[in-house]
Amino acid sequence: RYMFMFMGFYAIYAGLIYNDCFSLGLDLFGSRWVFPNQDYGTVNEGDVATSVAEYGSNESVYPFGLDPVWHVSGNELLFFNSFKMKMSVIFGICQMFLGTVIKGL
Repeated sequence: RYMFMFMGFYAIYAGLIYNDCFSLGLDLFGSRWVFPNQDYGTVNEGDVATSVAEYGSNESVYPFGLDPVWHVSGNELLFFNSFKMKMSVIFGICQMFLGTVIKGL
């Protein structure tokens, strides 16, 4: 029964990670960056976002997934394609290693 419980938890976790990193992410925690005049809806192209917390502090770290501000950045496509490629390689290596370990048992 514990195996099924942990399989369910992992399936939910993997689904959330997949949705946030490889699909359209959910804005669950808000962004850690703000644009000037963002509250008034007058953000212009070329405006630079500023961090809401000091660099390196606990408040500057996004709790889960990717910060939604990446969806409006100028290098969105470059960042997401690079991120997806690196994550695919990491997942593939972990899966092959896990298969090798399980086969050895």
